[in-house]
Amino acid sequence: MRLVRSILLLVCCGGAWACNLTVAYSDTAAPPYLVGDGATVPDQPGIAVELVNLAAAAIQCKVSWERLPGRRVLRAVEYGEVDAMLMFSYSEERAAYAVYPMLDGKPDSRLRLAALQYHVYTVTGSPLTWDGKQFAPPPGVLGVNSGYSVGVDLRKAGFTVEEARTTEQNLQKLRLKRIAAYVMQDAPADLAIETQGIQDVRKLPIPYSSKDYFLPFSKISYVQTPGLAERLWESIAKVRRTHIKALLHKYSDTP
Repeated sequence: MRLVRSILLLVCCGGAWACNLTVAYSDTAAPPYLVGDGATVPDQPGIAVELVNLAAAAIQCKVSWERLPGRRVLRAVEYGEVDAMLMFSYSEERAAYAVYPMLDGKPDSRLRLAALQYHVYTVTGSPLTWDGKQFAPPPGVLGVNSGYSVGVDLRKAGFTVEEARTTEQNLQKLRLKRIAAYVMQDAPADLAIETQGIQDVRKLPIPYSSKDYFLPFSKISYVQTPGLAERLWESIAKVRRTHIKALLHKYSDTP
């Protein structure tokens, strides 16, 4: 039905766009790549949204955006309610219903939207350390944001993980010592700490991990629109190379 609606729209509108895509992304900010909270897409939506808009326009595609809670984004892709989802790293669980750009059986880093680092945050005075391979002493409960793949990684490594919906909620739990540490992408976590003037939380210097983030397509949409995902991913790679410096500068002072 989505394919039929797209064809009818093109016929009715005189073919102004070669294709129309619906892309979902989180309703929680992760600046500078996703800016603003809630269902509204702001005028300055973030680097990732702008990259996809530019890449889609280059291949004559129009993007309609939907902002949803993180787990709802995943379900919308799984059930084919949207064509793709923005800024998701690869996981085997997601690959069961979403298509990533792959090369030799692995996600193709060349076609990423961004590469982001996860860091470990503790309260000031905590003895917890991370050397890039292990924690010392063994941690208690680790906090993560709901739906983030790092939670799966930590559980696979044998750690006890507790989820909260937002960065602010996890930082509050950390400061109340309800979790031993918070593992999160450093850009949004650092911004929240700075914005709130938090003085009693510190970031451990060695990243827990670094992940590439992509625009995975729903398997349903991928089958219905042969070749479209590949063309868009290639366009994203080109636009990222030519526009990323300007976009980073544009959002360097975005609250």
